[in-house]
Amino acid sequence: MAATCNQIYLPAGFTSKILEHSRKFQDTLVKKKLTILSVSVFNGRFKALSIINNSIHQSWERPGLIVSAETLAEALQEAIQYTQFPGKQVTVLVENQRLITHTIQVPPMPLTDLLPILERKAQQEKTWEGPAAWRYEIGLESRGKLNVRLEIWPQSFVDEIVQICWDLGLDLLQLAPISTLSESQLRTLPVEPEEGTLLVTILEGKITFVAGNDNGTPLLTRHLFPAQDWVPLGERVGTEVNRTIMFITQQTDLSIQKIWFLGEDERLTAGEIQPHVPTPILPFPIEPDWKYWLWIGARLPIHHPRNFTPTAVLLAPLRKVLTTTIAAMIAVFVILGVGTMSGIEGYLTQNQEVVQAMTAQGSALRQDKERWEGRLVRLQTQRQWAQAITEPAGLSLEGPFLGYLGNVVPQKVILQKAFVKRTTEGWDFELAGSTSMDLSTSLQVLDEFVRQLAEGPFHVTIPEDWRDALLTQTTTSSQQGDTGHNHRFTMKGTIS
Repeated sequence: MAATCNQIYLPAGFTSKILEHSRKFQDTLVKKKLTILSVSVFNGRFKALSIINNSIHQSWERPGLIVSAETLAEALQEAIQYTQFPGKQVTVLVENQRLITHTIQVPPMPLTDLLPILERKAQQEKTWEGPAAWRYEIGLESRGKLNVRLEIWPQSFVDEIVQICWDLGLDLLQLAPISTLSESQLRTLPVEPEEGTLLVTILEGKITFVAGNDNGTPLLTRHLFPAQDWVPLGERVGTEVNRTIMFITQQTDLSIQKIWFLGEDERLTAGEIQPHVPTPILPFPIEPDWKYWLWIGARLPIHHPRNFTPTAVLLAPLRKVLTTTIAAMIAVFVILGVGTMSGIEGYLTQNQEVVQAMTAQGSALRQDKERWEGRLVRLQTQRQWAQAITEPAGLSLEGPFLGYLGNVVPQKVILQKAFVKRTTEGWDFELAGSTSMDLSTSLQVLDEFVRQLAEGPFHVTIPEDWRDALLTQTTTSSQQGDTGHNHRFTMKGTIS
């Protein structure tokens, strides 16, 4: 079975709700504690952790690097053996140079308008041949712009992992980038109300800055590219910390009073960053190892916005459970149905006369209903005829006025527009056209036309500003070198 991972557009929140209910339904129906194999592939290094009934069981790290789909399949099969994993569910955390994280700013817009823009941007940013799989997350809104983060992966890369899990009989629940681990730690940090928090992590050599609000929701995530050799890493990280804090304080009402640092001591320490940052830097409350990160990865929700697992793959376990459950329910209904039908038949035999009387009564009620509905229709028709006679409709002015214009418009005046509209205070109209005479003759003809409209049967009132507009248009045309006798005019007024 070949697996695919195309981006599917569904109503906002629809997919996440389905997946969340899927996970809850499975946990409730099967009534088992978490049993899952958590795997990480960070820049080719493969690590695995088996979790059985919510307890860490065995861990294993594969020597060498993962360089192809074949070696990844071999490593995953070996991980099942070495960690003594008895289950089916697996989560995979990935980081390598082919995966792209890109942040763009767009004006606020409906999701239906935003998705095509993100699709086009993902195709533009990819650095490989073939389609791209992408996920998005809407972050901070500032100065009328939305910050949207795009995770862009090769579609073939996602398909390979899905196919490997399928071949090994595993249910892939999570396929996510490493940065999701750093963001998940914001909710574990102590933060005062109306304050923000900033977490700096160095995980498997990748430096990530995650800023969040007082309830642990990420507002901004940034990644630091490899530092130049001539700039100390502590100074570079400190500069980016200051920039991040400045941006958050400018765009929100949050103040960041302390910074949390979770790093790898062999690469960087908080003491190397502190001289370059005025805000206190505190060490993370715990010192996690890679087993801790795999445990966190196994606990990520399957409806996470950056989970690259295709929806069809996520729903496959639910379909299996539903198929088994529905088959069992059908069998129960068949057994119960036979007994129920026997009881109903016996009851109807004993109460046949009562049933016949109820049937006759129902037929009589339906006839009465049809008779009353017919009388109501006839009454409504008579009422409409009465209203048509006693309440005549108002007269229409558009047709007579436009017919009158056809008789009084001068011969050398061409009308391009004649608009009549009824308002609460009367009738508004607008005329637009042009003349093929010189300016002086045009003004005389149009003045006579306006006078005739005012004195005619419709008593049209036209302000004098049409003359100023005609003269201004004529002056502009002369300055531009147009000496032709083509004078355009626009008249607006009311009909009393």
